[in-house]
Amino acid sequence: MSHQQQAGQPPYGQAPPQGGYSYQQPPPGQYQQPPPGQYQPPAPGQYQQPQPGQYQQPPPGQYQQPPPGQYQQPPPGQYQQPPPGQYQQQPPGQYGQPPAGQYQTPPPGQFQSPPPGQYQQPPPGQYPPQQWQPQQGYPGQQPQGQQPGQYYAPPGQAPHGQQPQYGYPQQYAPAVPAPASLGYDPAQKQFYKPVDTKPDVETLRNAMKGFGCDKNALIRVFTNSKYASPWAMEQLVADFNSRLMRNLIEDIKKETSGGLEDTLLALIRGPLQNDVRAIAKAIDGAGTDKVALADVLLGRSNADIRAIAAEYRRVRGKDLLADIRGDISDEKMVRMYSMVLAANRQEPSAPVNPADIEAKVTELQRATEGIVGANEIAVAEILIQSNGAQLAAMAQRYQSKFHRSLEDVIEDEFRGSMEDAFLHMLGTGSDLAKADAAWLHASLVRRTGPKDKHFIYRLTTLYWDRGRMDAAKAAYERVYGKKLARVVKDALDGSYEDISMALIGEGKK
Repeated sequence: MSHQQQAGQPPYGQAPPQGGYSYQQPPPGQYQQPPPGQYQPPAPGQYQQPQPGQYQQPPPGQYQQPPPGQYQQPPPGQYQQPPPGQYQQQPPGQYGQPPAGQYQTPPPGQFQSPPPGQYQQPPPGQYPPQQWQPQQGYPGQQPQGQQPGQYYAPPGQAPHGQQPQYGYPQQYAPAVPAPASLGYDPAQKQFYKPVDTKPDVETLRNAMKGFGCDKNALIRVFTNSKYASPWAMEQLVADFNSRLMRNLIEDIKKETSGGLEDTLLALIRGPLQNDVRAIAKAIDGAGTDKVALADVLLGRSNADIRAIAAEYRRVRGKDLLADIRGDISDEKMVRMYSMVLAANRQEPSAPVNPADIEAKVTELQRATEGIVGANEIAVAEILIQSNGAQLAAMAQRYQSKFHRSLEDVIEDEFRGSMEDAFLHMLGTGSDLAKADAAWLHASLVRRTGPKDKHFIYRLTTLYWDRGRMDAAKAAYERVYGKKLARVVKDALDGSYEDISMALIGEGKK
């Protein structure tokens, strides 16, 4: 699983001035502005930005809200939001520069928080904009100094995949909303440092010009670490289109095919657009790809869920829950996704309350082993609304109290898509690295027919979070006794193998 227009960013839906980015290094702590007439928008049909205010509250009654008092608000004066409708914006030409006295760029390797009380609470019915933090992955990783194509932002909460320690005192400050993931909030652009795309634009054009296609050159450019940020990739696409008066997506479609084409297009789209497309493909046409739907929506942060639902409405002009309801006949599955889209999950920083864990473990047992015919909705509500640390604590307590693993109970009591969904939520919450390893393995090795679309989605999702990818690779070797790179080489071939190897960090040197 998060959005507003922040200072230093053009209105959402309006690209910066045409012609590309300038590449002069700004003085420390400042963001230089591109000269007028640069950075042309992408070709039609590629990157349409959401309109101002797109991340709004769903219509009344559509998504369930938590009971009053269930999720505490921060104390007055802390983590407040701008006045209604006032997402501050710099004057034209100041793209990427925070307003004076607010988000000043800290020295490399450091992050500073805005002073308390800087933001005011939005009116009812609006989602608060999310702060963004650089993704750090797993414990022990240190934030890196700012490099081209990276970000410098105030700190948010625990990095993706990290959870507070079990038993964190309940009396501490209320949980702060986690920021959206990288690529899900356009406000992140104010911390983006443009890269020099000129040589890579020329390389891409030469690779696809004339007879044949230099696929190795395409792979080298698209998997270059400076384009690992979705915003850097967006810049590369925009610069290619504006400088050459061409359409990079159409060129890729003409010159490549199969797994290579699908992977390159996924990288071009970026994580948010990739999510929206995966959902659309999952529910369009005959049948529902419930695996793809679960891949996108389960185990996500509240901020990411809100961003996905809002972007789906913007791109397709439809309500996501209504489309899911129209495609899935299983009413219990629809109710599960209505709870997911309500975005009421406990934030990652919410503490683990042992008394609450005890009550939920008892409820889980009563809803599964304790009755004839399991109560799917009761189980779904607990799994959906709990954060990772709480899920891990529940799994541990269930084992010690009932002498059975919660995973085994789910496998025994449920079948089909509901079983898969519950195992997905429990796994990603209690041990993300192990769950990611199994996620890749299921689509890569245990293939019964073409599962390439699932593997490509999962591979690119991990690629956009380097720490998560590294942890998944380590877990893969630990669980399956083989390096992920070895399995990829055995399962794939040709350019599809080459780009997959590059994305996991094992490409040709």
